[in-house]
Amino acid sequence: MKKPSAGNRDTLQTIIDFLPTGITMFNAEQQVVVCNQNFRTLLDFPDSLFVDGMPFLRDLALFNARRGEYGEGDPQTLADQVCERARGMQPHVFERQRPSGVILEIRGEPLPGGGWVSIYTDITDRKRNEEDLRRVKDMMSAAINFSPTFIWETDAAGNYTRLQGIEHILGYAESELLGHQRCSTLCDADHIAGCEVEMRMEAREAIERQVVETRTKTGGIVWLSTSAQPIYDPRGAYLGYRGVDVDITEITRARQALEQLALHDPLTGLANRRKFQDRYQLECRRQGRAGLPLSMVVVDLDRFKQVNDTWGHIVGDVCLKAVADLLVSQLRTTDLVARFGGEEFLVLLPDTNSREGVLVAEKLRRALEISVIDIGLTAQPTLKITASFGVMTLLPTEKLSLEAAIERADHAVYAAKRGGRNQVCAAGSAVPETHAADGPS
Repeated sequence: MKKPSAGNRDTLQTIIDFLPTGITMFNAEQQVVVCNQNFRTLLDFPDSLFVDGMPFLRDLALFNARRGEYGEGDPQTLADQVCERARGMQPHVFERQRPSGVILEIRGEPLPGGGWVSIYTDITDRKRNEEDLRRVKDMMSAAINFSPTFIWETDAAGNYTRLQGIEHILGYAESELLGHQRCSTLCDADHIAGCEVEMRMEAREAIERQVVETRTKTGGIVWLSTSAQPIYDPRGAYLGYRGVDVDITEITRARQALEQLALHDPLTGLANRRKFQDRYQLECRRQGRAGLPLSMVVVDLDRFKQVNDTWGHIVGDVCLKAVADLLVSQLRTTDLVARFGGEEFLVLLPDTNSREGVLVAEKLRRALEISVIDIGLTAQPTLKITASFGVMTLLPTEKLSLEAAIERADHAVYAAKRGGRNQVCAAGSAVPETHAADGPS
């Protein structure tokens, strides 16, 4: 390598002194030709090494070896190894952490005719930032993987482009869903909420804690709380959605259990007074708009006190549950059965006139009359129970509170009781609509 002239060397020195990195140029004899102050600062070389002119590589290497820059070993041997490697100089990039904790990126490039240039960059902050970023990513991944949450992104067509954490919630590997429509995994005809999410995504609206019922890969039901935002590029072009789904299955089931307790009789599972009243008011409003009648049946078990007194309340509970199941099995899905008292049940029959209400009540009476209830006692393995039925019908033009409607049906029940029990009587009738051959047993 031709040695630069004094003028050229001064110009070169001026240029490299303004650079933020450390720079050295070595000649073929491994002597520093030129270097900047940043090199001396980054490597923490003292001025004494430069008193007699530019040092050789071995001077620098021996100084480093003696202060432990190259680890344990004989300093002379370590310095010789550095010089030997430099003789076969190839383009290279590597990182070295100094004992002080400073991390340097060192790049070397051989020069034509011998010698090389080395550039030293302090990357301590960058490495620390990278480590902090890696640690944050690891923490986020751990939080996602160990929590009931998965994150996702879609492209503008609604296809998954990124997924994390979905496998431990829905059972799908991320690779199974990437590139597929989000709608296909969360929305079908049975899951209206899921479809609503997709409709809001099509409208590019923000989604906040929308509850979605979906299924796992194995068919289990899962409830998710979906929150998401549309994403755009810097020019405002729509890119897709970014969102998070939280598994709220346990919370949802707990809430459903509470609702079940709040709106249903704990023994029979039938609707309680509160649920029946809400439904009655709803049907009254609907029948007023549609101009259709609404019927109600009161079912009062005959001589049920004797059952409790003779066989005990446990047997009585078995009988009540059996009667509840029988009533539900004989009715439409649009009808509602509720337990109102100890042995009294109410049946709400939407879109049912008086004649039809009596027919339904008679159907229930006959089904109960022929039923045999297994009570499991050795002395009395089965029981037969009958009931008295009172039917009232609310015309579309009538406005009647639930209490008044029950009172009207109760009058019909009392008439059935007076007529011998195990009978159906319609409100306003002087005699029961049907008669049993014998009184209840």
